[in-house]
Amino acid sequence: MGPVSLREKIKSGFIDPLRKEQVLNELKYFNSIAPKSWRESFKVNKEKIREFSEKYVVLIIIGFFLLLPCIFALMAFALNIGIILLLVWVFVGRNRGTPEYKAYDFRERVVRPAVRLLDDRLDLDFHYNKYDLVDEDIYYDDALVEARLVRPINKKAHAYTYSSVSYNWDDIYDTDAFEMLGYKLYYEYKDSDGDTHEDIFFDGLILKFRTPFTLNGTVNIMSTQTKNTLIGEREKNRFKKIKDKDINVIDTENSEFADNFDTIATYDNEAYEYLTPSRIESLLKLRKDHYICICIKKNVMTVSIYGGFKDVGKYAFAATKPYSRSLDSEAELDKMLRQYTKAVSSIYELRDILV
Repeated sequence: MGPVSLREKIKSGFIDPLRKEQVLNELKYFNSIAPKSWRESFKVNKEKIREFSEKYVVLIIIGFFLLLPCIFALMAFALNIGIILLLVWVFVGRNRGTPEYKAYDFRERVVRPAVRLLDDRLDLDFHYNKYDLVDEDIYYDDALVEARLVRPINKKAHAYTYSSVSYNWDDIYDTDAFEMLGYKLYYEYKDSDGDTHEDIFFDGLILKFRTPFTLNGTVNIMSTQTKNTLIGEREKNRFKKIKDKDINVIDTENSEFADNFDTIATYDNEAYEYLTPSRIESLLKLRKDHYICICIKKNVMTVSIYGGFKDVGKYAFAATKPYSRSLDSEAELDKMLRQYTKAVSSIYELRDILV
């Protein structure tokens, strides 16, 4: 009997209590060396406030009306004071902490073992393989452009990864295998006044799935989008524009699908075999809420979806070290595990729609 699949583990909800206790102890240690939160630092004793209020209720009411003009005056400055306190915390509070806290590797010591509580084959990496998308040795961002997952960019572009996870990706025959990347691709520029602006090409999820079929060529299915301009309605595409060179533009009999998606393929028959009536219907339902691009090559489907899908978002498997401690380590760990479980379930839900 082979290993239990991740899907089955998610459904059963079983987590080894001994291993969970080990992760919990590590999280407790982290919280013991992490700085206090600003809320905890300014926490007031509710019991003492209640006793004071009961004892001096009449004086409090009289004082309230006497100080009412002052209260209105203070409210006028409350917003500015709040902004100042936030800036102080950002530039001073975030740099707090002991040398132990600053040197602590939260990703490796807490997040990675917490993710693996669901399954040992889950990992925090996105294993990019150029042969999944392109046949030449080019950079990752260039490969995404080549696969028409994002638009071409200039040299000023920046890439940012929010979080990532993979499941058993090295097994090319495991159709339950997947990868997920919370990814942002953008560049900054300055206008004539010297103000900095950000032009976002992509900000969302990139996922990869193993397909039960293998293609000889490549099939791309890209969401279209129109916007109203002064000269009428114009098509806008966040992904790479189609060029009729060494590819075939695929026309389907479904006019609604043609209005919502651009489809290109190396071989017509492979695109038509994938675009069955039921799959076209599923893609149209998905398109109502999501801007999506699909690239299928060999037995790998790479999906680019702007924003998130259900319970899986850019931060679903974030491994950033918290700036402050949590007072309830067990509740914190349980929250992390619920987040991972919901995210994996959503990834499989998307896979079932597309593959």
